[in-house]
Amino acid sequence: MAVSGMQWSSLWARHFGGSHSHSVTVQVNNRDIVADIVLAQKWAAGDSHHSGKAQIIQIVSNSGVENFPTFPMDHTCPTTVFRTNTTSITFFVQVYQAHALARWILYFWV
Repeated sequence: MAVSGMQWSSLWARHFGGSHSHSVTVQVNNRDIVADIVLAQKWAAGDSHHSGKAQIIQIVSNSGVENFPTFPMDHTCPTTVFRTNTTSITFFVQVYQAHALARWILYFWV
């Protein structure tokens, strides 16, 4: 198998007085993909009680519709996956009393 293309972008969330999240769904045309999201930057207004996370929350592929919890973030919350015949994937970033920037990448396989 070889990489035949890539697609990438970023998303962010900000709330210095509480919790906020943002998600983006990327449509792909029945492609085999490796998807990856990572928290690129996080800023906090204070020294304690802040958090930020980035993850994949939904994948639609020939494996069916897979939904992953947004809380708590544990081993069931993927940040990198491989799926065949993918039609969409949803990336997610969430903060508590912070600002966070995440970047996502899709690698298309032949």
